[in-house]
Amino acid sequence: MPFGMFRSHYSPILADFGSSGVKLVQTTASELPTVSAAAFVPFSDDLRARPIEERFEFLARELPEVLRENHFRGSRLVLAPFSQHMLVQHVGVPAAEAERAESVIRLQIAIGLGCDPAALVVRTSEVCETTRDGTAKVEHIAFAMSRDDVMRYVELARRTKLNVVGVHGEISALVHAFDHVNRRAEDENISTMYVDLGYGGTKVAICHGAKLVFAKSISIAGRTIDNRLAEIRRCSLSDARTARLAEGIKPIRIGAPAPMNAPAPAASAADGGMAILRAAAAKAEADNAVTAVATTVATERRGPGSAPALGSAIPAGGSNLTNEVRETVESLADELSMCTRYHTALFRDRRIDRVVFLGGEARDTGLCQSLASGLRLPAKVGDPMARFLINGGAPKGLPDPQATHPGWAVACGLASSPTDL
Repeated sequence: MPFGMFRSHYSPILADFGSSGVKLVQTTASELPTVSAAAFVPFSDDLRARPIEERFEFLARELPEVLRENHFRGSRLVLAPFSQHMLVQHVGVPAAEAERAESVIRLQIAIGLGCDPAALVVRTSEVCETTRDGTAKVEHIAFAMSRDDVMRYVELARRTKLNVVGVHGEISALVHAFDHVNRRAEDENISTMYVDLGYGGTKVAICHGAKLVFAKSISIAGRTIDNRLAEIRRCSLSDARTARLAEGIKPIRIGAPAPMNAPAPAASAADGGMAILRAAAAKAEADNAVTAVATTVATERRGPGSAPALGSAIPAGGSNLTNEVRETVESLADELSMCTRYHTALFRDRRIDRVVFLGGEARDTGLCQSLASGLRLPAKVGDPMARFLINGGAPKGLPDPQATHPGWAVACGLASSPTDL
């Protein structure tokens, strides 16, 4: 065995397990971090439709060669699991039980799922003190995962000669992707809504500086839109996706000027879904400053030295979405509006200052324009990968290195996530 002083130490390999495939990144640990290796392992449309066990088998076969060809080093792995393996839920814990909040939350979730509390891995994040039905409570965000599912990733790693040292939900990871942006004391006064537009689902995080205060997973996503388009046009899901992206995307390239937002039209009045958010919306209606105040210019409060990770402002101009998908997109906009209302119910003296769109579907500028208009907030398409690429060249495995990479937010955020498994 070699002496410790002669061992080579590598940063962990970071893996984002998404509905479209697995994104792999390895970064250097320094004040000016770079990406030393990257790769994307896509899932075919057929594989996406099959049981998730088949995706694990596919990855067990493919990952060793992908890691070798793209020059990943070391064996430590930090991952974000498939979204269906991670439950995200807001829980109010009675103030009298605050000292044992995690066990109370674990029990509540286990009862809701009908399982043994010992079968769950639960992490909690305290948000604020609040009052519900006249009872003092402490609001928490809970992230829960089955121990059996955790072991499935550990076994997959073992088969590919890797060692899992961290497991984090997508929402936690994408928030960590902006830790370096929110490190100043005054950044705590900035409220940011991160919207990760994926193909299989949409993840929402609202932060005060770097502190997560709201989290939610929404089922409406790129696949929902494509399913609707395929139904109307009577074509395959793949053809519908190709057509939508061809009609809706206006690519934002690295170095492109950041145009300002045009004045936003009024938000849709449609309402639906999530009873808890309905209740919060009714409770906060009297002073709902978030949706009542229109912001017409996408200002960046950090000034000329804006962080590259915050990306480019949404281009001015109306949305070019077709009427075929407009209803579905408006439903997503309604869900996002209810998220802002829940935030307002918790923090009546805080408004959301900006929205940052992330995820692979954020490349669809028309989609982002429509959602930004509904939220009536200054909006950008984030690019956490830019933080690394400005310090060094892109590795060969990174797709389209000259474009922005909003879909790599979770993978980038895993670089700042704890290795505490």
